[in-house]
Amino acid sequence: MAEQRPYRPVFSDFAAEFIVSLPKRKQRRVLHSADQLAADPFLRSDYTLEDDDGRSIEHLLVNGLVFTYWVDHAECLVMITEIDDAE
Repeated sequence: MAEQRPYRPVFSDFAAEFIVSLPKRKQRRVLHSADQLAADPFLRSDYTLEDDDGRSIEHLLVNGLVFTYWVDHAECLVMITEIDDAE
């Protein structure tokens, strides 16, 4: 039986810009949260919206941040498109 590849987070340019704008300590927390999200890609999000292409876009509140993402199960990727401060 083939071993399951681990999922990994991938960041859009918009999400990467948000991370880079943060202080180093908060950057590490955001990256850690993204790693946790990728470790459990079947986690039920807070809400889901459909984009123009019919893709399910998940929204999850984690440590005061809202992660907007979609999961590519074939490639084992969690594509994080936006990160917003929930405050």
